[in-house]
Amino acid sequence: MASFHVLSWHPAEISTRLLQSASASTDTKLSWHAAAPAVFESLAAQNILLTESMRLPEAEELLLKHNLRYACVIDAQKSFTGLLLTRELHSRHSGALCSALQLPWAQLEVRHLMQPLTQLPVVNEANFRKAKIGDIAATMQAVGKDFVLVENVQGLSGFVSSLKVLQLTGESVRLYPKATTFAEVFSALKHPEITEV
Repeated sequence: MASFHVLSWHPAEISTRLLQSASASTDTKLSWHAAAPAVFESLAAQNILLTESMRLPEAEELLLKHNLRYACVIDAQKSFTGLLLTRELHSRHSGALCSALQLPWAQLEVRHLMQPLTQLPVVNEANFRKAKIGDIAATMQAVGKDFVLVENVQGLSGFVSSLKVLQLTGESVRLYPKATTFAEVFSALKHPEITEV
């Protein structure tokens, strides 16, 4: 990681409309020195979308049916509001939420486990196009998040996932747990949408 640098980023806004854009893909293993756009995923190309209010069993069925390791989450107005990793469905976090909310797992909704846009780093598309995959990995490590969002003048155009980096390079982005895990659970409990359950 010494030869890569963290990209300049800022927090995402609460939600954004999905924009049309082209995506790049390749079947060969890439080096971390390859151009970052090789691991870019366009929001417009996401054809499997989860809704915030979708219950976890329905979300799990959809993700498994399409063999997805993550998916975009939209709200009732079809605005992009977050991303959900399939592995989070049966994680310690989901167990802690069940216990704290005193709800069975099947009653939890996607919004309880998704990574909201407001917690994800956003990088400028011009800087992203000049960056290397390793720069994106360094940014993910610095922020401790599995996703980096990419924006242009029109808004968010797409994202990079640590799992996509692993798939295309064969190397995983090592994300170290932050000390805020339990704080995130308690903060989620205080969230107005959850307390209305």
